[in-house]
Amino acid sequence: MNLEDTIVAVSSPPGSAVRGIIRLSGARAFEIAEGVFAASDGRRLPDCGGGLHLDGTLRIADAGLPASVALFRRPRSYTGQDIVEIHLLGAPGVVGLTMESLLGGGARRAEAGEFTARAYLAGMMDIAQVHGVAAMIAARSDGQLQAAENLLHGALSRAANGAREELADLLSLVEGALDFADEPIEFITPDQLRERLGSVRESLQGAADAGLRAERWGRLPRVVLTGAPNAGKSSLFNRLTGMDRAICTPVAGTTRDVLSAPLQLRHSECLLIDAAGTGEATSDVEARAQDAARRESANADLLIEVYDASRGRPSGRGGLSAASSLCVANKSDLLASGGLAELREWAGNSSSDTICVTSALTGEGCERLRRMIEDGLGDRPMDRNDATIALMAEHREGLQGAIAAVEGAIAIASASGDSLENADLVALELRTAADALGLLVGQDLADDLLGRIFARFCVGK
Repeated sequence: MNLEDTIVAVSSPPGSAVRGIIRLSGARAFEIAEGVFAASDGRRLPDCGGGLHLDGTLRIADAGLPASVALFRRPRSYTGQDIVEIHLLGAPGVVGLTMESLLGGGARRAEAGEFTARAYLAGMMDIAQVHGVAAMIAARSDGQLQAAENLLHGALSRAANGAREELADLLSLVEGALDFADEPIEFITPDQLRERLGSVRESLQGAADAGLRAERWGRLPRVVLTGAPNAGKSSLFNRLTGMDRAICTPVAGTTRDVLSAPLQLRHSECLLIDAAGTGEATSDVEARAQDAARRESANADLLIEVYDASRGRPSGRGGLSAASSLCVANKSDLLASGGLAELREWAGNSSSDTICVTSALTGEGCERLRRMIEDGLGDRPMDRNDATIALMAEHREGLQGAIAAVEGAIAIASASGDSLENADLVALELRTAADALGLLVGQDLADDLLGRIFARFCVGK
């Protein structure tokens, strides 16, 4: 990676679109961009300042096409270098010809993640914020995007740097106690050390917990169909997902494996899971299938207990377990009109928010069930003010290592008497914690590790 080169890449997604974006970064970005773009007001790009958006004409293949450019002068840009963004018609042919013209003008194709790498090397962001960019690219939901945005905007960096500063201050006091061990000078008492280290631990644990919350919100909520064998769970699974994945027969116990498929709701998505019916197992295979079903139910965000309405109404609210949220009276198509009316009356004239009458065969009640599922998951949405952080594996490892070292220092201080004993061991734990946090924000990162980090990025970011 030669930082003296002017690099270019397509920054918009591949394929046809109304608009495409090509980005250049480097000392010759304005000059090279002027080779393909002419401003409507006649201004030359190298003479323009930053923060401008100019309309004009894109000159490629002896044709003039409408386009615009956004100009960012160093050092107030993403990479800390001069940047030009060319906004043009998003036809793949037009984008490709423009790229060829820019490469012919002296630009070099950017490597994966090179724009963000230049931002990091220019000190525009630390390594935790670099990970935030990668997390935003990979985000598939509002929750993931919010957690990635918090990481990009420095939530982890602030926690790590604040803790490192406190640890550095405490380390100076502990090492002072070591240097003047023979003098009647007390730099810090064990109680003071424990109290301040407790605050550091609380701050770091808060960051780790924010990462766990982000992981929870990042995955699709799991909705499990449960109930007795032959209640129509697999038929309902197929009807709701629109996939003919589950084998459906009149024979009870057909479902052995756990099946899952994404279920698109009105404003969100969940993972619908079909598992074996629970009851008295008649074989070892059936017992194992029911064990798998119970494990899925234990990890469910929402349980839907399905029963066969043609076999009579269950007692209570469908006989739901405490963890269940919805009850489905399935196979309503098998009921006579009188029985169906009675069932609907029992279900609260279809006004209940926990009981739904359905027919997997005809589709009756399935749209209402979709709405009920979304409502049942309604207490899951991430609060936009929730301080979740999209932590990478190395972040979690660094935080846990730092927390363990801080707890080690607290344990040593707790074993001390009125004066700090084993100050050398405390100092060692404090250095270990500080080093672990330093890696989170890019202190002393090896070149090969940096290469692996930026290799995860797509070209153009």
